[in-house]
Amino acid sequence: MPSRPLACVILAAGEGTRMKSDIPKPLHEVCGKPMICHVLDVTAELEPERTVVVVGVGADRLREAIGDRAVTCEQPEQLGTGHATICAEPALEGFDGDVLVTYGDIPLVTRETLGGLVRRHREQGASATVLTTKVDDPTGYGRIIRDATDAVSGIVEHRDATDEQLAIREINTGIYVFEAQSLSAALQEISPDNVQGELYLTDAIGVLVAYGRPVAGMMVEDSAQTMGVNDRVQLAEAERIARDRIREHLMREGVTLIDPPSIFIDAGVTVGRDTVIGPGSHLLGETTVGERCEIRGHVTLRSATIGDGVLLRDHTTVEESSVGHESQIGPFSLIRGNSEVGAECKVGSSAEMNRSHLGDGSKMQHFSYLGDTTVGKGVNIGAGAVTCNYDGCEKHCTKIEDSAFIGSDVILIAPITIGENAYAGAGSVLTRDVAAGTLALERTEQRVVEDWHERMRKRREGLGKQ
Repeated sequence: MPSRPLACVILAAGEGTRMKSDIPKPLHEVCGKPMICHVLDVTAELEPERTVVVVGVGADRLREAIGDRAVTCEQPEQLGTGHATICAEPALEGFDGDVLVTYGDIPLVTRETLGGLVRRHREQGASATVLTTKVDDPTGYGRIIRDATDAVSGIVEHRDATDEQLAIREINTGIYVFEAQSLSAALQEISPDNVQGELYLTDAIGVLVAYGRPVAGMMVEDSAQTMGVNDRVQLAEAERIARDRIREHLMREGVTLIDPPSIFIDAGVTVGRDTVIGPGSHLLGETTVGERCEIRGHVTLRSATIGDGVLLRDHTTVEESSVGHESQIGPFSLIRGNSEVGAECKVGSSAEMNRSHLGDGSKMQHFSYLGDTTVGKGVNIGAGAVTCNYDGCEKHCTKIEDSAFIGSDVILIAPITIGENAYAGAGSVLTRDVAAGTLALERTEQRVVEDWHERMRKRREGLGKQ
């Protein structure tokens, strides 16, 4: 197969009126990632020399999402796919190779399919190659017409097809590879002589056929890959298919999913082998999970980093935070705000960390809260202990040094430091630093009132007679 440079042109300028949204259509997300980013990820794997995205409606927002991954060209008026491709030509100036044209609203197409299309194009020595597929109901699609040699001899739109042509189930997906010079020449020949008065890229195929230039076709069996997303129903269908793919891939890579349909996993998630994920769990954003983890039911991980051998009990949430190797958290606990749980830690039920660090081997028991707190190694934080980090105007920090012991229901009023090996007695409210190796207690003397129950009984009876 001849080795030639490749350029990718992604058409993403449409209005997407059927989405009924202020968000540009290519920025609607599938599995946590904008559709345009799915397409850019796939085309990047083909290692193109140039990537061009044609933007239109919502151009500034699209450019922000695209960043430096592609050059953008603007289509000021939406005058058809042919016109959009013409708008990309300045970015292709001087390019001599093959041009792949695809769309920003086709998030399910794979690298294998696009790469295969480019290979077929080069093997056939074609001026253009069309990606086709077969569907049960081809109504509304352009039909692929082939000659006796199986080459593409034309594309007939549904409204122009004869009864015999309407019976053809092989359709045009709108994805093409062109030889660059042939594309440029064909675009000069197409015209807006149609009901919509627009320039269609499909007509470029007709131009090349009319001039006797070879046009090839490659059919993809999985028609879902070529599905364009034009409304919320199709968006939901694309999401379902993409999630099925992700779950299947992970299971084949050694991850156990209990009740796979109930588990949502985004496109940016990685999971290590021998990890078990329970029903109803959500792994979202740029989440990374290590090997041998046990993620029980209804756990939510959002852009979280989870080490190896971690146990996350039911209904635990970790958001934009990390959990070290062999740690245990939950149930019903929340780790958020770029917090860090070290290795071999234990965080009990209904506990919360926000903008805090829990050192290796430390334990944070149930119903406790750390806010803006740095905890050293081997620390014990008792049940119900709280760091009070907010004074009504500003946030303040707490520091708990290695091997300190914080008793149950201790309240630490920040800013405060608890020294190494220091003890904070249960039930204390501490406002001053505690030196290393000392015990801090803050309690009133216990008072016992005799006959309290009898006195209260008589009082209730008296109130009842009033």
